[in-house]
Amino acid sequence: MTMMVQSVQHVAIASIAIDNPPVNVLTARVRAQLLADLEMAIADPQAKIIVIHAKGKTFVSGADLKEFEEGTIAQPDYRTVLGAIERSTKPVVAVLHGTAFGAGLELAMACHYRVAAKATRIGLPEMTLGLVPGAGAAQRLPRLVGMEVALDMLLGGGPVSADQSHASGLIDEIGEGEPEAIGRAFVEHALTSGLVPRPTCAMDAEILNDELVAAALNRHSRALRGRNTQHSMIAALKASRLPIEDGLDEEWKLSAASIASRESQALRHMFFAERKSSVIPGLPADVKLREVRKVAVIGAGTMGSGIAMAFANAGFTITLVDTKDEGLARGRSIIETAYRGDAKRGRISPEQAIKAIAAIATTLNLADVADADLVVEAVFENMDLKKQVLAEIDRTVQADAIIASNTSSLSVTELGQATLRPDKVLGLHFFSPAHIMKLLEIVRGDDTSLETLATGIKVASAIRKIPAVSGDGFGFIGNRMMLDGAFREGEQMMLEGAGVEQIDDAVEGFGFAMGPSRVNDMAGVDIGSLVREQLARRETRQDPYCIVSDTLTPLGRIGQKVGKGFYSYAADPRKGEVDPEVSAIIKRLAAERNIEQRAFTDDEIVERFVLQLINVGAQILDEGIAYRAADIDVVWVHGFGFPRHLGGPMFYADTLGLPQVLARIEHWKARLGHYWEPASLLRMLAREGSTFADYDSSRAG
Repeated sequence: MTMMVQSVQHVAIASIAIDNPPVNVLTARVRAQLLADLEMAIADPQAKIIVIHAKGKTFVSGADLKEFEEGTIAQPDYRTVLGAIERSTKPVVAVLHGTAFGAGLELAMACHYRVAAKATRIGLPEMTLGLVPGAGAAQRLPRLVGMEVALDMLLGGGPVSADQSHASGLIDEIGEGEPEAIGRAFVEHALTSGLVPRPTCAMDAEILNDELVAAALNRHSRALRGRNTQHSMIAALKASRLPIEDGLDEEWKLSAASIASRESQALRHMFFAERKSSVIPGLPADVKLREVRKVAVIGAGTMGSGIAMAFANAGFTITLVDTKDEGLARGRSIIETAYRGDAKRGRISPEQAIKAIAAIATTLNLADVADADLVVEAVFENMDLKKQVLAEIDRTVQADAIIASNTSSLSVTELGQATLRPDKVLGLHFFSPAHIMKLLEIVRGDDTSLETLATGIKVASAIRKIPAVSGDGFGFIGNRMMLDGAFREGEQMMLEGAGVEQIDDAVEGFGFAMGPSRVNDMAGVDIGSLVREQLARRETRQDPYCIVSDTLTPLGRIGQKVGKGFYSYAADPRKGEVDPEVSAIIKRLAAERNIEQRAFTDDEIVERFVLQLINVGAQILDEGIAYRAADIDVVWVHGFGFPRHLGGPMFYADTLGLPQVLARIEHWKARLGHYWEPASLLRMLAREGSTFADYDSSRAG
């Protein structure tokens, strides 16, 4: 950090530059230096105006989350530093560029004036971490922009543009050029009108009435479902009517309580889990990655077309390949419909839609992609077909190209052995819709090299996906837990008497985005049956296993795409209704197996559904399929809609306490039999009084 005094129009400007790469986090060291430079500038008789800006690509991007994790905020704390800025006897100007998030925006709001580069993004993302800001955001923001805008920024947690911030009064002026130049230009202009200190705390905050609160909660209801932090956030905003020091006291109390809350712990766990999921334990620092520029996708179905869009959106040279004209026509239709839909909804311009559509080349000839750096196979989920396609790709493309399969359950090791380069074969399991869903399971076959695996992770980052590495076991992480665990248990409960809709409603009430039967109908009931057919070739199963789905499939009840599955879609192609025919089928299946049906509570449904997830997750971790328990959480939050504010199934198990989890699984084993056998890892950790997170860190080193 540097403090320089420069002269502009005969007035000396004290320029304080924050320099803490890569994103200028407001660590204790930075706070101490900022405070020292501020005091020096205030004491300097030559300095008349103080300008605070940051070096590098961004202004201050936020607080030091490690301090929150450790539970202690080092001195000088945020309140001390920001209070000193606000009380400055000389005007203080903040110059924003890049991003000004969280503590960065709180710093800016403590300054007397704020200017920003036009491309700056501004926001208070604390809600996404289950936190109430503790450095004055809820006190200063409503004083600057009013309660309605403050509610949206604090409850929504998303970024707003510099233009929006200027319109609301948060930003005084938008400038062009480098931060220092923007600051000088603002000061030169402001000198004519007399630049004086303008402390935010001297402004009045309007009353936060019930109508404003209700409207804001309604606007953000989807994101806040099942959450609690919003109530503390509203209480902090109400405190802005108090004198500033009293309001800051109340905000800090609410912030400290939020830091300790289970909700915030879960959300912070996910924040770090998403960043750690790209780390490969034991990866040499000098590993050489394959440069990927040209990408080919084989198979122009829904998934292949979505994968092509994901790469095109990230600027890759992309070609979509199919064997038939009608296949390519279908793929082009899917792509055009998606981009034109985005344009219609205002996400992109019509011109951008046309450009995006044109960016995806199509061909019937595999030889046209012989120079591809990466080829992604996305054909029908059949081992023999995929091996045939991979062998043909292997014969066609350059020798050092990486070959990936989008398989959701098949052995990547076996697929790789269909080529002469098994070390360059991996799984890239996209989730549908592939151009939207954030998760990308990266599957390491037994022969997959570390270079290939690391390249896969780099590619995931390039196309803005969250990677999760999985070993080569059936269903990998996500589908194994779904098929071997939760969905299987859902169908077992149907046989025992729980209604299809009751199960879905209970699971959604817990916080899942969709219940199992609604997901099944959306994805296609036949898809799961096909996967289980492939599984039967590898393993013999005698325990209850998705009997209802595999009965509906041959009856043609395969989901929304045909208007009937677990539900009937005769009245609405998207909203299913309970179908008596399915209820009758379930009763017949139960009778054939001598299963007596009974009434269920929602609590039992949720417990059995979630415990099966946890138990199978423990098996996966014990088998080394997942590197870390946190990776399993990433897969289930981003791929299957597990409630983020509960931290994923493995973190949730830790919060319940593994001895309690084990006791409940043993309870259900006594009632339902061997398929409830507790995972050996769960037994060990419960006995030791440990957690999945502890085991996680010991494995990952």
